Amino acid sequence: MSISGWLETRRERHREKQILHHRKHIKTKFGQGEDRFKAIDFFCDLGGKQGALGLLERFMVNVEPSIRDEEEKEKVFKILLDYGPDVVPAIEDYLNRKDAANVPVTWPLKVLDAVCEPNEAVSVIIRTLEKMGTSYMREPERKQALVRQLAEYDDERVVQALIPFLKDHRDEVQIEALGALVHMEKEEAREPILQLLVDEDTPIRVKASAAEAFKSLGWTVKGYRKKVEEALPEGLSVDRSGRIKGRWLRAPQDD
Repeated sequence: MSISGWLETRRERHREKQILHHRKHIKTKFGQGEDRFKAIDFFCDLGGKQGALGLLERFMVNVEPSIRDEEEKEKVFKILLDYGPDVVPAIEDYLNRKDAANVPVTWPLKVLDAVCEPNEAVSVIIRTLEKMGTSYMREPERKQALVRQLAEYDDERVVQALIPFLKDHRDEVQIEALGALVHMEKEEAREPILQLLVDEDTPIRVKASAAEAFKSLGWTVKGYRKKVEEALPEGLSVDRSGRIKGRWLRAPQDD
């Protein structure tokens, strides 16, 4: 190896050590925050995809006091905005990392929404959800956040992307998908929601949420009346017009 090649390899190893060092310290929860600020400055100067990935790590932890936490995250958010669309590959990597089940996504999704066109944001979120699938997840919050964010976009792909999550292995995700589809008010979701309602394997609270979705949208149960009547939770019924009425008697009561 030439001297220049040896020096380049040495510099690269040194940089990798620095990256690992600052990735650790940008997530430090304790102290006055000096290590976090140094790490933020380091990744800001580093730039490129590596810099963006390092900065995204700051969103993984909450520190006290909360006002400091918010200020630091807002600072990182603004730095990432300066990347423009170039930050999108780093965000997608962040959303799909190996420990993704425990990765907070609220701030990265805010960046994604701010820096790229809606159709690209939709593509990133759909790809992420497809990789996650509907299998069981111990912590469903990340999937819920992605489902909720996806429903904010007026894109013809969204409803079909959300429908599979009506059959997710977590009730929380099923209910989130229902809420997202109600928010969008698209008729193409009508039959999948009816199928969820009449499926004997659907948990009772999800059935109640599906019934509530139909009440909210004013849709009829045409074609499914008998099955719906048999499946409805106690307190709910179908009126003469084919619309669901009433209230689930076991629903949590407001204080």
